[in-house]
Amino acid sequence: MGIYPKDLIPVLKQKWARLRSRPYGKPPTLPPSAVLEILLDVAFNATFLPEEGRRPGFRVIYYPSKVYNKEKKEPDYRFRMLPFDVPRPYTVSEVNRLAPAAEWTRILLCVEDISNNPHMPDLRIWSMLDVGENWWKFIHNEVSIGHPLPNHLTITSSCPGELSLSVQGDVIMTLRNGQILYPASDALWNGPVASFLKSGRRKLYKDALAALKLTTWDDEGADEDYPLRFYNFFLERILFYVRQKQHGGLIIIIPNSINKNDTRLTDRINIKYPCSYDYSWDIMVRDLVNHHRLYDLHFPLWDGKKTATQKVFQEYCLLLDEQEELEEALGDAAQAIATLTSVDGAVVMTDLSQVIGFGAEVIAISSLREIVIAIKPKPYRLPIESYGTRHRAAFRFCSSFEDSVALVVSRDGGVKAIKRVGSDVFLWPDINIGSI
Repeated sequence: MGIYPKDLIPVLKQKWARLRSRPYGKPPTLPPSAVLEILLDVAFNATFLPEEGRRPGFRVIYYPSKVYNKEKKEPDYRFRMLPFDVPRPYTVSEVNRLAPAAEWTRILLCVEDISNNPHMPDLRIWSMLDVGENWWKFIHNEVSIGHPLPNHLTITSSCPGELSLSVQGDVIMTLRNGQILYPASDALWNGPVASFLKSGRRKLYKDALAALKLTTWDDEGADEDYPLRFYNFFLERILFYVRQKQHGGLIIIIPNSINKNDTRLTDRINIKYPCSYDYSWDIMVRDLVNHHRLYDLHFPLWDGKKTATQKVFQEYCLLLDEQEELEEALGDAAQAIATLTSVDGAVVMTDLSQVIGFGAEVIAISSLREIVIAIKPKPYRLPIESYGTRHRAAFRFCSSFEDSVALVVSRDGGVKAIKRVGSDVFLWPDINIGSI
């Protein structure tokens, strides 16, 4: 076995059993422990071995050819198999040789056991599976509809020593720096961080309704919280683009009521590049308005309750064109904010998505000695010296100013949220559910 926690497989089995007990989307039974050991051992060691100077990421899925042939539907153009004439051995060197061709955001290496002895497996890479970029874009809020990945155990690596175990794109656990971490994907939706962002979400909801001249988003209540979710989607999108750059970054979010010259800010942070980038909010509001008007027209047409006259058809086409333009503009805005993290220092933005500066240096003085790691079922404490300069700067700022949130993206792609609660500073690890 590689150098990783000995209880990784028992923990995986425990989590998998819970997935199999759910009433929908049950994954198949896990392969035997001997197969899991080889799957994990090879994947883990492959993360450290570069191929011709590159250290590409990869995704491995345990998807036996017999199971695929049984599950596949004809015609199904969403997933495209590239089977090898002769299966390749599942080894560290073979995974790294194939990884450059198997672009890990869209192609999976399919592995199966060809032996008849569960205690002495013989694992082979029998195919590459092209799933396209739809699901990758969907979990990062770049498209509104996504097709889930095959419902089988998937092992992903994007940096040395890290493995992410998932099924259908949902992360079960991540192995990083010898620790098993579970995604705290609800940090932006529930708890202290979500409470801080609540006023921004409510403002977006109200601004969209005002533009539509409505009092509620959905009279039937089925999708009433969509504008609130949309707020978080944009924030997650920014974090996704920062992760893509692989240099790490720090974003400090403050209430919109505080301007860049407020002493509550200037006493704690020195902004090297003060600026004003406030396009995002208007685009988000316009996108929500377009979304509402488009689907108000779409469903009556679909159900036959509205006649598709030339005027109605033209209106529908114009809304579709506008939707495409707004989605592109919103993606560009998120990428622009993410790009600012390339400069040393923090990006400072308000809870209404207005950037007021970047390249910021935290000058706050704090007596903080330890932080609380907010993981379930039992949080624990760590000294701040356990973390690097970027994290400690975020700890100091949040410790000195409770009405703020810091989002730290590590070079390895991990995303953490930091907030002071009472006298303690809490850190939520792995807040991006789409971190595959």
